[in-house]
Amino acid sequence: MRNLSFRLGIIMLGGFVLLQLMVVIALALPGRGSDRMWYGLPSPPAMAALVDAMEMAGPKGQRALADSYGGGLFAVEIADRAPDHFMEIPQVMQDAASAYRAALASHNVIVDGGPGWFNRWLTGRRPHVMRLAIPIRITVWLRDGRVLILTGRPSPGLRAFLYQRSLLGLAGGAVLMLVLFVALRQITRPLVRLTHDVRAFGADLTAPDARVEGSAETRGLATAFNDMKGRITRLLEERTFILAGIAHDLRTYLTRLRLRADFIDDPEQRTRAESDLDQMGALLDDSLLFAGLAQGSVRPVALVDLRLLCVEERESRPDAERIEVMMSPSIFVRGDPAGLSRIFNNLADNALRYAEQVTVAALADGMTVRWRFDDDGPGVPANAMPMLGQAFARVDASRDRRTGGTGLGLAIVRALAEAMGGRIAFTKAPAGGLRVEISLPLADTR
Repeated sequence: MRNLSFRLGIIMLGGFVLLQLMVVIALALPGRGSDRMWYGLPSPPAMAALVDAMEMAGPKGQRALADSYGGGLFAVEIADRAPDHFMEIPQVMQDAASAYRAALASHNVIVDGGPGWFNRWLTGRRPHVMRLAIPIRITVWLRDGRVLILTGRPSPGLRAFLYQRSLLGLAGGAVLMLVLFVALRQITRPLVRLTHDVRAFGADLTAPDARVEGSAETRGLATAFNDMKGRITRLLEERTFILAGIAHDLRTYLTRLRLRADFIDDPEQRTRAESDLDQMGALLDDSLLFAGLAQGSVRPVALVDLRLLCVEERESRPDAERIEVMMSPSIFVRGDPAGLSRIFNNLADNALRYAEQVTVAALADGMTVRWRFDDDGPGVPANAMPMLGQAFARVDASRDRRTGGTGLGLAIVRALAEAMGGRIAFTKAPAGGLRVEISLPLADTR
């Protein structure tokens, strides 16, 4: 897709070229000619008068007279002999040739050159620039044996003048296009910056406001975007504040319920009640964390040895024997250590909920680290893969935490990965279970 500067530049360039073509066509179209000018040459009566003047001037004055007539739209030459070759006169020039021969009936006259059959639209008598490419020539034998040759092409001096003016026109056009290009850049640069700021806000809700610059329309657009950005940020802050308040109050009631659970005589029922309370507390924690991630609470600021982090998290778990870490010790990423630890534990919990063993591996692929979690469980149906990573979406419809979960574990993993400049993908593992692959930027340790 071409940018706005390119499109506007093409439009202006096309307009400039079209204007030049219109000028050329306007000059080239046939029009009402002057009685004294035919095809860039003197009219037949004027040609007869010129021949008479040449013969009256005699050999000595003929060249001076030829020089005085030349220098305009036609060239005059006195030669001792006629040209060696003559072009066949086109059919559209027959009337003009007959008029010249009639005006110079006492002389031998040859009219040749001129437009061919494909140049019929150029047959008007008005002289114009297109005659330079198809000049008309009149050859007249004088009584003293010399030859008068008139060519419907400007003299060398006039052609040099026209050439210089053409160069000036091209240079002026180039300067004009350069000025237009600079002007377009000045017009579109604020739009490019505004686009960058909008994308930055989409990736990070804490991004600074868009710069208000450029034309009135662009400034208005940037101001409207900043107002919208402020409203979205305030709404998220209010949402988090409300959730935090609700969670605080619910924790108060959960604490009371835990104290009252101690008075339940039946040990089995007391254990179930405490488990339910623990699940409610975990759900509150996950909801608050997920809401905070939407506001950009996690940033990739630390250099983390991914293998060391995985080993330490594995050793701290009671089910460490079910987790295998296979990766080289020289893989570093720039991220949030607490966020990476949460990713490890969430994915390990999710895998071990359905599988007996999970393998954690990482490999460097160019400037990307591919962090993989493979389990040997039953896997996920292909039609359910798109649901993974969505908030409160569970492949298992059960509300039992051992099977269905709360629906926020993988959503938190996705949000954490994206907050650190990564992305997540769900595929089938080689052992038949689920593979969760997180791609993170490889850190430069030099």
